[in-house]
Amino acid sequence: MAMGFRLDRLVWIGLLALVMACGGGSASGGGKRMLDPDDDARTGYEKALLDFRRGDCLSAEPMFREIRREFPYSRFAALAELRIGDCQFKNEAYPEAIQTYRQFVRIRPSHKEIPYARFRIAEAYYNQIPGGWFMTPPAAERDQSAARDSLIQLRRFVVDYPDDQRVPDANKLMEKCMGLLAAHEFYVARFYLKRDAYRGVISRLKGLLTSYPGTGVEAKALLLLGEVYLKTKEVEAARQTFHEVVQRFPESGEAKKARALLGKIG
Repeated sequence: MAMGFRLDRLVWIGLLALVMACGGGSASGGGKRMLDPDDDARTGYEKALLDFRRGDCLSAEPMFREIRREFPYSRFAALAELRIGDCQFKNEAYPEAIQTYRQFVRIRPSHKEIPYARFRIAEAYYNQIPGGWFMTPPAAERDQSAARDSLIQLRRFVVDYPDDQRVPDANKLMEKCMGLLAAHEFYVARFYLKRDAYRGVISRLKGLLTSYPGTGVEAKALLLLGEVYLKTKEVEAARQTFHEVVQRFPESGEAKKARALLGKIG
Protein backbone atom coordinates (compact mmCIF):
# COMPACT_ATOMS: atom_id res chain seq x y z
CA MET A 1 0.00 0.00 0.00
CA ALA A 2 2.84 2.39 0.93
CA MET A 3 4.64 1.57 -2.32
CA GLY A 4 1.47 2.37 -4.35
CA PHE A 5 1.06 5.71 -2.57
CA ARG A 6 4.68 6.71 -3.32
CA LEU A 7 4.23 5.81 -7.00
CA ASP A 8 1.05 7.89 -7.25
CA ARG A 9 2.84 10.83 -5.68
CA LEU A 10 5.75 10.54 -8.07
CA VAL A 11 3.34 10.45 -11.04
CA TRP A 12 1.61 13.64 -9.85
CA ILE A 13 4.95 15.41 -9.31
CA GLY A 14 6.02 14.42 -12.84
CA LEU A 15 2.79 15.70 -14.34
CA LEU A 16 3.09 18.98 -12.43
CA ALA A 17 6.64 19.47 -13.68
CA LEU A 18 5.50 18.78 -17.25
CA VAL A 19 2.69 21.35 -17.00
CA MET A 20 5.09 23.96 -15.62
CA ALA A 21 7.61 23.31 -18.42
CA CYS A 22 5.00 23.54 -21.18
CA GLY A 23 3.08 26.49 -19.75
CA GLY A 24 6.12 28.49 -18.74
CA GLY A 25 4.62 29.19 -15.29
CA SER A 26 3.95 27.74 -11.85
CA ALA A 27 0.93 25.78 -10.73
CA SER A 28 -0.64 29.03 -9.52
CA GLY A 29 -0.46 30.59 -13.04
CA GLY A 30 2.51 32.92 -12.36
CA GLY A 31 5.76 33.15 -14.29
CA LYS A 32 6.69 34.35 -17.80
CA ARG A 33 4.09 33.88 -20.57
CA MET A 34 5.22 32.72 -24.02
CA LEU A 35 5.08 35.55 -26.62
CA ASP A 36 2.58 35.35 -29.46
CA PRO A 37 4.35 35.16 -32.90
CA ASP A 38 2.49 38.26 -34.06
CA ASP A 39 3.84 40.14 -31.04
CA ASP A 40 7.37 39.12 -32.01
CA ALA A 41 6.73 40.29 -35.59
CA ARG A 42 5.34 43.60 -34.36
CA THR A 43 8.27 44.20 -32.03
CA GLY A 44 10.81 43.46 -34.74
CA TYR A 45 8.97 45.55 -37.32
CA GLU A 46 8.70 48.57 -35.04
CA LYS A 47 12.40 48.38 -34.23
CA ALA A 48 13.33 48.15 -37.91
CA LEU A 49 10.89 50.94 -38.77
CA LEU A 50 12.57 53.21 -36.23
CA ASP A 51 15.93 52.66 -37.93
CA PHE A 52 14.32 53.20 -41.33
CA ARG A 53 12.83 56.54 -40.27
CA ARG A 54 16.23 57.59 -39.02
CA GLY A 55 17.57 56.93 -42.51
CA ASP A 56 19.51 53.85 -41.44
CA CYS A 57 18.49 51.35 -44.11
CA LEU A 58 21.74 49.47 -43.61
CA SER A 59 20.37 48.26 -40.27
CA ALA A 60 16.67 48.29 -41.13
CA GLU A 61 16.58 46.30 -44.36
CA PRO A 62 18.09 43.06 -42.93
CA MET A 63 15.57 43.20 -40.08
CA PHE A 64 12.68 43.68 -42.50
CA ARG A 65 13.91 40.69 -44.50
CA GLU A 66 14.12 38.57 -41.33
CA ILE A 67 10.54 39.49 -40.38
CA ARG A 68 9.32 38.54 -43.83
CA ARG A 69 11.18 35.21 -43.62
CA GLU A 70 10.38 34.27 -40.00
CA PHE A 71 6.73 35.43 -39.91
CA PRO A 72 5.41 34.94 -43.47
CA TYR A 73 1.76 34.78 -42.34
CA SER A 74 1.87 37.85 -40.14
CA ARG A 75 0.45 41.15 -41.34
CA PHE A 76 3.84 42.64 -40.54
CA ALA A 77 5.46 40.46 -43.20
CA ALA A 78 3.56 42.43 -45.87
CA LEU A 79 4.55 45.76 -44.33
CA ALA A 80 8.15 44.60 -44.05
CA GLU A 81 8.13 43.72 -47.74
CA LEU A 82 7.03 47.25 -48.61
CA ARG A 83 9.75 48.74 -46.43
CA ILE A 84 12.34 46.58 -48.20
CA GLY A 85 11.22 48.21 -51.43
CA ASP A 86 11.42 51.62 -49.75
CA CYS A 87 15.00 50.94 -48.65
CA GLN A 88 15.94 49.95 -52.20
CA PHE A 89 14.20 53.08 -53.50
CA LYS A 90 16.03 55.26 -50.97
CA ASN A 91 19.35 53.72 -52.02
CA GLU A 92 18.49 54.45 -55.70
CA ALA A 93 18.39 50.75 -56.52
CA TYR A 94 15.33 51.44 -58.66
CA PRO A 95 15.17 48.20 -60.71
CA GLU A 96 15.32 46.18 -57.50
CA ALA A 97 12.67 48.39 -55.87
CA ILE A 98 10.37 47.95 -58.87
CA GLN A 99 10.75 44.18 -58.62
CA THR A 100 9.97 44.22 -54.88
CA TYR A 101 6.88 46.41 -55.26
CA ARG A 102 5.63 44.32 -58.17
CA GLN A 103 6.01 41.14 -56.15
CA PHE A 104 3.98 42.77 -53.38
CA VAL A 105 1.22 43.72 -55.85
CA ARG A 106 1.19 40.24 -57.37
CA ILE A 107 1.14 38.28 -54.11
CA ARG A 108 -1.16 40.59 -52.11
CA PRO A 109 -3.62 42.01 -54.65
CA SER A 110 -6.24 42.94 -52.02
CA HIS A 111 -3.88 44.67 -49.57
CA LYS A 112 -4.79 48.25 -48.69
CA GLU A 113 -1.26 49.43 -49.57
CA ILE A 114 -1.50 48.33 -53.21
CA PRO A 115 -2.04 51.96 -54.42
CA TYR A 116 1.12 52.99 -52.56
CA ALA A 117 3.14 50.21 -54.19
CA ARG A 118 1.74 51.05 -57.64
CA PHE A 119 2.67 54.71 -57.30
CA ARG A 120 6.17 53.85 -56.09
CA ILE A 121 6.69 51.70 -59.19
CA ALA A 122 5.85 54.71 -61.36
CA GLU A 123 8.16 56.94 -59.28
CA ALA A 124 11.00 54.43 -59.57
CA TYR A 125 10.72 54.49 -63.35
CA TYR A 126 10.55 58.29 -63.33
CA ASN A 127 13.71 58.57 -61.25
CA GLN A 128 15.60 56.59 -63.90
CA ILE A 129 14.94 59.22 -66.59
CA PRO A 130 18.33 60.57 -67.73
CA GLY A 131 19.08 63.95 -66.26
CA GLY A 132 20.91 66.85 -67.83
CA TRP A 133 24.66 67.14 -67.20
CA PHE A 134 27.16 69.36 -68.94
CA MET A 135 29.20 66.36 -70.16
CA THR A 136 26.21 64.52 -71.68
CA PRO A 137 23.67 65.29 -74.42
CA PRO A 138 20.44 67.09 -73.37
CA ALA A 139 17.87 64.84 -71.71
CA ALA A 140 15.50 65.03 -74.71
CA GLU A 141 18.19 63.57 -76.98
CA ARG A 142 18.74 60.45 -74.89
CA ASP A 143 16.89 57.16 -74.47
CA GLN A 144 13.39 57.74 -73.11
CA SER A 145 12.32 54.20 -72.21
CA ALA A 146 12.14 55.11 -68.49
CA ALA A 147 9.90 58.10 -69.26
CA ARG A 148 7.60 55.91 -71.36
CA ASP A 149 7.41 53.23 -68.66
CA SER A 150 6.74 55.84 -66.00
CA LEU A 151 3.99 57.46 -68.08
CA ILE A 152 2.31 54.09 -68.62
CA GLN A 153 2.34 53.31 -64.90
CA LEU A 154 1.15 56.79 -63.94
CA ARG A 155 -1.77 56.68 -66.37
CA ARG A 156 -2.85 53.30 -65.07
CA PHE A 157 -2.55 54.51 -61.48
CA VAL A 158 -4.76 57.56 -62.09
CA VAL A 159 -7.38 55.45 -63.90
CA ASP A 160 -7.44 52.73 -61.23
CA TYR A 161 -7.33 55.04 -58.19
CA PRO A 162 -8.90 58.38 -59.20
CA ASP A 163 -9.64 59.34 -55.59
CA ASP A 164 -6.20 58.52 -54.19
CA GLN A 165 -4.38 61.37 -52.44
CA ARG A 166 -1.35 60.82 -54.68
CA VAL A 167 -3.24 61.59 -57.92
CA PRO A 168 -2.16 65.29 -58.00
CA ASP A 169 1.48 64.22 -57.75
CA ALA A 170 0.89 61.60 -60.42
CA ASN A 171 -0.56 64.24 -62.74
CA LYS A 172 2.48 66.47 -62.27
CA LEU A 173 4.84 63.62 -63.08
CA MET A 174 2.76 62.74 -66.15
CA GLU A 175 3.07 66.31 -67.43
CA LYS A 176 6.84 66.15 -67.06
CA CYS A 177 7.03 62.77 -68.80
CA MET A 178 4.85 63.95 -71.67
CA GLY A 179 6.88 67.14 -72.09
CA LEU A 180 10.11 65.19 -72.22
CA LEU A 181 8.73 62.61 -74.65
CA ALA A 182 7.32 65.35 -76.90
CA ALA A 183 10.68 67.11 -76.93
CA HIS A 184 12.35 63.82 -77.81
CA GLU A 185 9.97 63.20 -80.71
CA PHE A 186 10.63 66.70 -82.03
CA TYR A 187 14.38 66.10 -81.77
CA VAL A 188 14.04 62.86 -83.76
CA ALA A 189 11.90 64.62 -86.38
CA ARG A 190 14.61 67.24 -86.83
CA PHE A 191 17.17 64.45 -87.11
CA TYR A 192 15.19 62.92 -89.99
CA LEU A 193 14.78 66.33 -91.58
CA LYS A 194 18.55 66.79 -91.83
CA ARG A 195 18.65 63.57 -93.84
CA ASP A 196 15.71 64.54 -96.06
CA ALA A 197 13.68 61.64 -94.68
CA TYR A 198 10.45 63.57 -94.99
CA ARG A 199 8.03 60.70 -94.41
CA GLY A 200 9.83 59.93 -91.18
CA VAL A 201 9.51 63.57 -90.14
CA ILE A 202 5.78 63.60 -90.88
CA SER A 203 5.23 60.34 -88.99
CA ARG A 204 7.10 61.56 -85.91
CA LEU A 205 5.36 64.92 -85.80
CA LYS A 206 1.91 63.37 -86.21
CA GLY A 207 2.69 60.95 -83.39
CA LEU A 208 3.85 63.81 -81.19
CA LEU A 209 0.68 65.85 -81.80
CA THR A 210 -1.57 62.86 -81.14
CA SER A 211 0.16 61.40 -78.09
CA TYR A 212 1.43 64.45 -76.22
CA PRO A 213 -1.09 67.30 -76.38
CA GLY A 214 -0.66 70.36 -74.20
CA THR A 215 3.10 69.99 -73.82
CA GLY A 216 4.16 73.37 -75.27
CA VAL A 217 5.79 71.75 -78.31
CA GLU A 218 2.67 71.72 -80.50
CA ALA A 219 3.06 75.12 -82.19
CA LYS A 220 6.55 74.47 -83.48
CA ALA A 221 5.67 70.86 -84.33
CA LEU A 222 2.72 72.02 -86.45
CA LEU A 223 4.80 74.70 -88.18
CA LEU A 224 7.52 72.19 -89.03
CA LEU A 225 4.88 69.73 -90.25
CA GLY A 226 3.47 72.33 -92.61
CA GLU A 227 6.95 73.18 -93.92
CA VAL A 228 7.65 69.52 -94.62
CA TYR A 229 4.33 69.20 -96.47
CA LEU A 230 5.55 72.00 -98.72
CA LYS A 231 8.74 70.08 -99.39
CA THR A 232 6.73 67.01 -100.38
CA LYS A 233 4.44 69.14 -102.62
CA GLU A 234 1.40 68.46 -100.42
CA VAL A 235 0.22 72.05 -100.62
CA GLU A 236 -3.33 71.56 -99.35
CA ALA A 237 -2.09 69.65 -96.29
CA ALA A 238 0.43 72.43 -95.68
CA ARG A 239 -2.27 75.10 -95.96
CA GLN A 240 -4.52 73.32 -93.46
CA THR A 241 -1.64 72.87 -91.05
CA PHE A 242 -0.61 76.54 -91.19
CA HIS A 243 -4.23 77.56 -90.61
CA GLU A 244 -4.29 75.34 -87.51
CA VAL A 245 -1.18 77.08 -86.19
CA VAL A 246 -2.78 80.48 -86.65
CA GLN A 247 -6.08 79.44 -85.09
CA ARG A 248 -4.69 77.61 -82.07
CA PHE A 249 -1.65 79.77 -81.30
CA PRO A 250 -2.50 83.22 -82.75
CA GLU A 251 -0.02 85.19 -80.63
CA SER A 252 2.96 82.90 -81.12
CA GLY A 253 6.01 83.41 -83.29
CA GLU A 254 5.04 80.24 -85.13
CA ALA A 255 1.69 81.83 -86.08
CA LYS A 256 3.51 84.82 -87.57
CA LYS A 257 5.63 82.50 -89.73
CA ALA A 258 2.57 80.44 -90.68
CA ARG A 259 0.75 83.60 -91.89
CA ALA A 260 3.75 84.50 -94.03
CA LEU A 261 3.83 81.04 -95.58
CA LEU A 262 0.07 81.14 -96.20
CA GLY A 263 0.58 84.40 -98.07
CA LYS A 264 3.18 82.74 -100.29
CA ILE A 265 1.09 79.72 -101.20
CA GLY A 266 -2.12 81.74 -101.65
